[in-house]
Amino acid sequence: MFSLKKETDYALQLLKSIPKDKKFCVSLKDVAKETGVSFLFLQKIARKLRLAGLLKAVQGVNGGYSLSRPANQISLKDIIVAIEGGCAVLPCYCEKNKCASAKCVLKSKMKKINEDILKILSKTKLSQF
Repeated sequence: MFSLKKETDYALQLLKSIPKDKKFCVSLKDVAKETGVSFLFLQKIARKLRLAGLLKAVQGVNGGYSLSRPANQISLKDIIVAIEGGCAVLPCYCEKNKCASAKCVLKSKMKKINEDILKILSKTKLSQF
């Protein structure tokens, strides 16, 4: 079964809870209360999103996290890659992996499927959720 990690779902929830106005930030404690996701787990997720350039951290009394770019410029693929480290139906289709077997039966059939999925994920923006 093809599925995304629960961490990716939580990352999407975190990103959706951030105000669209860049002047305002969201506190992870507030998101944890709102979503029921562990504060420590949200910290781990926020770190990955920040390192991927999807979030920015703001320190201070009114600090927290805000989007690093508009929601209509953040794709579902961006989020998945930030959290899961790749985005492919089969591991050999990840950008960082190569197919180990030249005789792989799935390779030719799955390549097109993988490309189609990546196109859909790239076209699907955070603003659509």
